Amino acid sequence: MEQVWNTTVSTVLDWCGGDERLLFTVLFLLGSAGTFYLVNLVFAVFYYFDLFPNKRIPRPLGIKPESPQTIRKALIHVNAVILSSPIGMYFLYDLYKWRGMDMTAPLPGFWKTLGYLAVSLVVEDTLFYWGHRILHHPSIYKHIHKQHHQFHACVGIAALYAHPIEEVVANFIPTYSGCLISGCPLSVMVLWSFLRLWETVDAHSGYAFDWSPWNLFLTIQGGAERHDFHHFQNKGSYGSFTKFWDWVCGTDEPYYQWRREKKPAIVAALNKAKAL
Repeated sequence: MEQVWNTTVSTVLDWCGGDERLLFTVLFLLGSAGTFYLVNLVFAVFYYFDLFPNKRIPRPLGIKPESPQTIRKALIHVNAVILSSPIGMYFLYDLYKWRGMDMTAPLPGFWKTLGYLAVSLVVEDTLFYWGHRILHHPSIYKHIHKQHHQFHACVGIAALYAHPIEEVVANFIPTYSGCLISGCPLSVMVLWSFLRLWETVDAHSGYAFDWSPWNLFLTIQGGAERHDFHHFQNKGSYGSFTKFWDWVCGTDEPYYQWRREKKPAIVAALNKAKAL
């Protein structure tokens, strides 16, 4: 792993003419865009060939896939977000450098890397929950967060389909503030980007695989079904990586009530429809 990182840094630094600011920007783009497109490509294959139908999250029969027009609009928006984000990172280089970020160092030891990731997870989980919950306030929702909720039946690209204000307040700042606070090396930031984007695409995918690392510890994480419920019911379950703040504030109760009272009937109706 260290050799791969060193080779990558050396190659990219040569491409950038030795400019460390460009190195920071390019590696951020490769880590974030590469993850987003790769994971979405895998799920796109699943959608297109209708693979693993038994792993699709059960939704009420009235929740239909989004129209091709909505998908195209989301793709254009998401590509613009992905390709423009390095511009912001180019100018944020000085801030991360001031916090002590080493741009060329490989991943530190296991426990130190785990510590850096833990800081990012706690910061992201907290800022995302409260930013997301505020965006659901009736006086704000229709102006900003409603765009993201155009997807009632989620697919992976919906993860980054959001109003520009939401992109900054509820996505970018929660995701990358932990790296700034901890002063972690760029290698950890790239690893964190990979994990965070993988998790959010998985949560919006419409699939719930038992082997997915984001569905292994449901008492802590909640899994993809929980966020899918948030989209087709548009209430509760505001957290991302963990259920901690939803548990503290009781905002997961609508989801648990749905699982107890409505999910069995939905599953039965879906099975009946498939049998016809």
